[in-house]
Amino acid sequence: MNQTFDYKTTGLVSGLMLGSHKSRQRGTGADFYKKSLFLDEPDTSRLDLNASLTDPFESLHVKSYRQRSKIDVLLLIDGSSSMLYDEKSALLHEVYESTKASVEAANDRFSCYLLKEKLIKLDDIDALTTEFTRLSPESNHAEATQQVFPVLPGKPALIFLVSDFHWPETQLQSLMTVLSAHLVVPIVLWQSKEYLDFPLWRFVELTDLETGVSSLVFITRDQKQKIQQQYEDRRAYLTQQFRRFNQQPFWLIDHYDAKQMSRYFSMQ
Repeated sequence: MNQTFDYKTTGLVSGLMLGSHKSRQRGTGADFYKKSLFLDEPDTSRLDLNASLTDPFESLHVKSYRQRSKIDVLLLIDGSSSMLYDEKSALLHEVYESTKASVEAANDRFSCYLLKEKLIKLDDIDALTTEFTRLSPESNHAEATQQVFPVLPGKPALIFLVSDFHWPETQLQSLMTVLSAHLVVPIVLWQSKEYLDFPLWRFVELTDLETGVSSLVFITRDQKQKIQQQYEDRRAYLTQQFRRFNQQPFWLIDHYDAKQMSRYFSMQ
């Protein structure tokens, strides 16, 4: 099954290397852009003889093209303990493979980092698997969000940030500020079991997804609604915070589909 997706970056690219994205840079590129006066863009190699000879004012014209540019695409993955819950790690694998394949198909540059206590560069899917087997529910809080800046490209890049975003407000704000010069796609990875699948009138062992601490809770109808409301409030809060940084979250709940990612970019 093809799990590649198309990502739009027309307003992002300013580089000069050949790639598959339209750049803001005009010159001798591959895509015809417009016709201009020679005095505005003096380049004899791009003279448009037909337009020049038929101009009643006898002005010289040149053809302008948009150059195609490679861009940097980064995948930042939350390595905190909450990402171990249920099928989250399996979904992360799908996102990794789909993103990497999509970037390679677009002839762009791909890199991936895991945010644990330290920032860890992941060269392949096996490295991601290995790092997740080392996660400890008691000790990991993705503190490497404070170490991201040195690995960011010097020019605007496309950054996929994958997390359940069970982070403190200060940590979220700090990372969003660091990434604000780039086009960021926050991928919010949740499992519906976290807030929907609770049996009524029973004691249920609830585990704090970050600390690993468990407690017995008797699930009444009110308690179940309270848990669901907390997640609805969290969703509204995250959406509001991302919009402050001109970002639109992609909600990945239970199942990943590359077509939905393509649709996400088509609506931006």
